[in-house]
Amino acid sequence: MLDVSSGIDTALRSMSLRFAWLVKLGDDLHYTNHEVDIDYGGDTYTSEGDLLDLPSITRERQVKLQSVTLRFSNADGVMSYSLRHKYNPATQTQEPHDRMGDDCQIYLALLDDGGNLIDGNAISLYKGAIDTWTERDTDAASTIALKITSPWAKPNLTAGRITSDYSQKDSFPGDQFFEFAHEEKNTIGWGGEA
Repeated sequence: MLDVSSGIDTALRSMSLRFAWLVKLGDDLHYTNHEVDIDYGGDTYTSEGDLLDLPSITRERQVKLQSVTLRFSNADGVMSYSLRHKYNPATQTQEPHDRMGDDCQIYLALLDDGGNLIDGNAISLYKGAIDTWTERDTDAASTIALKITSPWAKPNLTAGRITSDYSQKDSFPGDQFFEFAHEEKNTIGWGGEA
């Protein structure tokens, strides 16, 4: 069961509910599909039509293993540029930056009739990391599909985790912990080897 504030509970029970999606990519890119910008958690989520759609996300008690794909408009190339660069406040310039592995959070914002966040809060629905992104140009549209993967989907790819004999020996010469990791044993069935 999801615990929500009394203000959100009242809004959920009302006959007219307005909502918006908030998407945070890394610590510097913030988007919403709402008609105006939304301030939340000290960040401004811009409403420039970049965020086109999201998949259906269901909040569950279980650990989410699936990935989600977000679709962004790329009509002027700004989104594509933003995924390849990051602003450096020290040099006050945009510098090349690989966003793969950057954190991503998706929130559901419930809004009052004035378009403000109810109780100043949003509901966190998904948290993962940027996995891959693809750009697609057609005569009718230019879009970017951004795949966000749960950190639990590929635990063997967690930063710092070593999963092969080669990579283990590369980091720790002489270590034989994964020496036989590639070998498969015959399964033993009932009463003997199968």
